[in-house]
Amino acid sequence: MQTNESSRRLPLQWLRRAAMTLGVLCIAPALSACPKGDVGAPCNHGRIEPPESKLVTFPALSCDELLCVYADEEEAPAFGCEPGPAGDQSCNEVDPSKNRFECVADSEGVGSCKLRNQYVLERSMCSKKCSSDADCQSAGITQQVVVDDTACESGFTCARIQTLGEFCCEKLCVCKDDLNQTAADDIEMACATNTQEGCCVPPSGQEDTFVIPDACGS
Repeated sequence: MQTNESSRRLPLQWLRRAAMTLGVLCIAPALSACPKGDVGAPCNHGRIEPPESKLVTFPALSCDELLCVYADEEEAPAFGCEPGPAGDQSCNEVDPSKNRFECVADSEGVGSCKLRNQYVLERSMCSKKCSSDADCQSAGITQQVVVDDTACESGFTCARIQTLGEFCCEKLCVCKDDLNQTAADDIEMACATNTQEGCCVPPSGQEDTFVIPDACGS
């Protein structure tokens, strides 16, 4: 009697084990196929002169969402400088640790502080549109939004940084290392209340042709 019961249980146990094995095999490809975002990956803005401050480039072909963001809005000092190491140092005297600027001579040899192109490259990162901070953060193996080797140390937040152009008032994933939170809060308020000049409020003389973006008032 015991032998017969064992013989009947054996196929059932085998079927359970086979089902579990099959389930694991089915899950593994699904996990490996989970999309991986590239927020925080390095990118470039093409062959352009270094901007005065913040810059959003679209399309940036090296990024999944075709968005490359340089979010640092610190502008170069307005005073003149002597081209060379001493001039570079004077351009960065407010925050020497960043080494954002360099002293560049014009055609007449007159020096002025400019944003270093290398610094722009170091702090430019792939981004994406977002609606909340959660859209800019990884959440386990099923939601890998940020690349592992990003140069961003303090994480990403969903913020508005543009007040003109195609992405004015759009919410984008921005590295908090580079974000001026006070300025971002001001833009957030102006965009949400439809008062942002040049974006939600048409420039003078363009009232009839200006198209207010959907990002205004949201």
